[in-house]
Amino acid sequence: LFPLLLILLIIAIVIIAKQYTASNLELKKSINFVKAKGGEFALKVSVILKAKKHVDNITLIDRLPPLVTLYEKFGVEKPARIDTKLRRLEWSFASLEAGETRTASYIIYSKIGIMGKFSLPPSTAVFEKNGKMHETESNRAFFVAEPRSAKDFQNEF
Repeated sequence: LFPLLLILLIIAIVIIAKQYTASNLELKKSINFVKAKGGEFALKVSVILKAKKHVDNITLIDRLPPLVTLYEKFGVEKPARIDTKLRRLEWSFASLEAGETRTASYIIYSKIGIMGKFSLPPSTAVFEKNGKMHETESNRAFFVAEPRSAKDFQNEF
């Protein structure tokens, strides 16, 4: 019974590895802290799209978490649509060649200071490959806000 279970486990690992390497578009989400003039809590969010193979009609969808506001200025790639009601940003790209990367970035801020772990939902990309629609998700991005000490407050004033 043990050798049979071992063989099934190896087959399952091979199938999962093949599916992972067969993805045509890879998304990676990252967060960086930004120092804001007004003392607000601000983060720069970057989503990197990397095509492993040629893909067409890419739509990148990202959702904003509650309690944050979107800064009006963007990086090089500007969103095609901003839905403030649903708190969604959408970028559209005609195509990406194999090995090509694009970066979509934006800044969010909040008047309320964040303590502890701040999490952003994963981004979603919908794209076309050989006439079929595919979907892929990015990683969840986290930011750990450390509490400020009394010494930091004294240095400000």
